[in-house]
Amino acid sequence: MIRINKNIIFLGIVSFLTDLSSEMIFPVLPLFLDHILKASKFEIGIIEGAAEFTASFLKVFSGYVSDRLGRKKAVVVAGYVISAFTKPLLYFAGNWKDVLFIRVIERTGKGIRTSPRDALISHYAQKEKSGRSFGFHRGMDTLGAVFGTLLAFFFLLFLGETESTFRLIFLVSFFPAVISVLILIVFVKEPPTAEKRLKKFSPRELPLDFYKLLTLQVLFSVFSMNYAFMILKANSIGVSIGFIPAVYLLYNIVYAFSSYPAGFFSDRFGKGYALSITYLLFSATAFIFTLNHPVFGWIGFIFYGLFMAGNEVVSRAVISDLVQEKLKGTAYGIYHTAIGLSVFASTSLAGFLWDRFGGDVPFYTAGFGSLFLSFLCFKILKV
Repeated sequence: MIRINKNIIFLGIVSFLTDLSSEMIFPVLPLFLDHILKASKFEIGIIEGAAEFTASFLKVFSGYVSDRLGRKKAVVVAGYVISAFTKPLLYFAGNWKDVLFIRVIERTGKGIRTSPRDALISHYAQKEKSGRSFGFHRGMDTLGAVFGTLLAFFFLLFLGETESTFRLIFLVSFFPAVISVLILIVFVKEPPTAEKRLKKFSPRELPLDFYKLLTLQVLFSVFSMNYAFMILKANSIGVSIGFIPAVYLLYNIVYAFSSYPAGFFSDRFGKGYALSITYLLFSATAFIFTLNHPVFGWIGFIFYGLFMAGNEVVSRAVISDLVQEKLKGTAYGIYHTAIGLSVFASTSLAGFLWDRFGGDVPFYTAGFGSLFLSFLCFKILKV
């Protein structure tokens, strides 16, 4: 393994603790909405779509602001603080609209921090090894998700699948989130940016291959759906509520331990080729979830973990390689915002299709759409 810059290591630890906190909540939140608050699939889709839309909408502004100020760390800290102090408010949620409001505020924090954080990683990463640097960070991020999901599983296993257990999980998630903020403030350094501060931005300054990547990822996001629908589908084909965190844990283990190899693969064989393979993996994931047996819930999440590791790492590394230093915060912001707009549409559509036509239809749509995009990516993205 290559030597990783110490700032990337500390950012990895911050993400480890933050995702430990988040992933105590995320695998059980759709079940809390479905079984406790009696929300419809469409309402769950609205919550997930609105939350991700909010996060992604803000990413372009936070990225641009961090480039203009030349102070990326300060913006990152603000984002982590907002998320940390919002998560425990889910303890008090009494209906799906409360969850919607809390999720939107919590994702506001993510929207503020993500673009400048990715720009920080890009600054400290060596260009020829950017895939591995982002792979390390995503691996640490997802390893935190493994432990967070494991904690949620033990809470449900030993305390029971009750409303009070769900609410206790939401409350406990606060503590690792606060620790992550303290580590970020103390140990991560602001890079010197006095000569690289962005004074004016024109979209023409970004390279053509950036826009090719953006188009592919936006189209993919429209075809796909997020983890919440996979959790609900796994439950509907026979995976019990008590084992949903275990299935999600398996997904995160695969994601965590595949992230660095995915980055290494993309550095070695080409990032466009690697990205096309991730679309194939998602296509397989979607088709697996249409098979009506509990074992396919487990297998589906294994494939989903492989997909996420590859797609998250490779897309970030492509931007890192293509975009000049002073524009990286803005570029990551444009990218994440565009993805978020399409995710809002896709989650709402997936919920509508499920309620109207049944649970298999959104997965068939995602499977065939991803298959087409794999071919398109292989043809047009040569990076």
